[in-house]
Amino acid sequence: MNAEKLHQLTAHSGALYALAHGRTTNALFSAGGDRVVAEWNLERAETNAFAVRTESTVYSLLNLDNKLVIGTSNGGMHVIDLETKRELRHLKLHDKGIFHLFNDHTNSRVYACCADGSVSVWNPEDWSLLWHLNLSNQKIRRATQNSDASLTAFACGDGKCIITENKNHQVIFEIEAHEESCNSLAFLPSGNLITGGKDAFLRIWDSNKGFSLIKEIPAHNYAIYDIIINQESGWVATASRDKTIKLWDLEFNETPIRLDRAKKGGHLNSVNGLLMLDDNQFASCSDDRSIIIWKVDQN
Repeated sequence: MNAEKLHQLTAHSGALYALAHGRTTNALFSAGGDRVVAEWNLERAETNAFAVRTESTVYSLLNLDNKLVIGTSNGGMHVIDLETKRELRHLKLHDKGIFHLFNDHTNSRVYACCADGSVSVWNPEDWSLLWHLNLSNQKIRRATQNSDASLTAFACGDGKCIITENKNHQVIFEIEAHEESCNSLAFLPSGNLITGGKDAFLRIWDSNKGFSLIKEIPAHNYAIYDIIINQESGWVATASRDKTIKLWDLEFNETPIRLDRAKKGGHLNSVNGLLMLDDNQFASCSDDRSIIIWKVDQN
C-alpha cells in the first residue's frame, strides 16, 4: 500500500478544520478560521462559484440531502439550501463551538457535538430538537455509530469515550480511553471501536467484551485529530497535530505509511480533518490553510 498527492488546494486565508462532500461527486466543501465555506472542483483543482460567509470560525460541516449544515465556534448551526444558497435555519441551542456534525442515516437524526459538553440531536425534516444530552463537563469532540446504528460513541475532552444505546440514549459504557482528551473515534469493520487521543495513542476496544482494551499503539508524536476507515479497500487513515497522516492496515499489524512534508509533499502544520472521497481517494485539511487530495494505491 502507498499513497501519492494528487492536488493541493489553496485559497483560504485561515486554518482549516472542516471538510464535507460537495454538490457533485467531484466536489468538496471546506471551511475554517477565515469564516468562509468554499466549494472545490476536484477535477480542475479550483474553487467553484460558491461561497458562504459566516459570523465566526467554522468547526464542522455536513452535506445532508442537498442541504449544508455549518457548525460554528459560537455554537450556531446554519442550514443552507444548496440549490438556492438561502439560509433555511439558524439553530442556536449551544453557545460554544460545534466540533462535529454527524448524520445518523438509519434513524434520520443529526448529532451536533459541542464544546459545552453536550450533544444536541435534531430531526433533519423540520429541525426540531429531539434530545439534548449532557454527557460531560468537557468538550464533546466527535461522534460515531456502529454498523447497525444501535450504539453511538462520543469522544470527550476529559479522555473518556461514552457509549449510548440509540433508543433513548442511555449511557451503557464509559471508557477511560485517553489521558487528557479523546479526540477521534470510529468503528472498525470487525465491530470493535478505535479511539485516538491527545496522548498520541490509538487504542482498540473489544465491542463483544464490554469494550475492554485489545491493543494500544503509540501512533503519532502529538494529538490525533481524525480517523477514517475504508472498509472496501482495507485501510485506516489517521491525522495528527504532528503534521502527518498515517495509513494503516485494518489489523494494525504492518508498519504504517507516513504521509509527511519531506517525503510526500504533505502538510506544513497540524492536520485537522480527513474526508473519504471514494475507494482510493481521500482529502485532508490543515492549519497550513490548504487541502490535499490523496490517492491510495493498493499495489
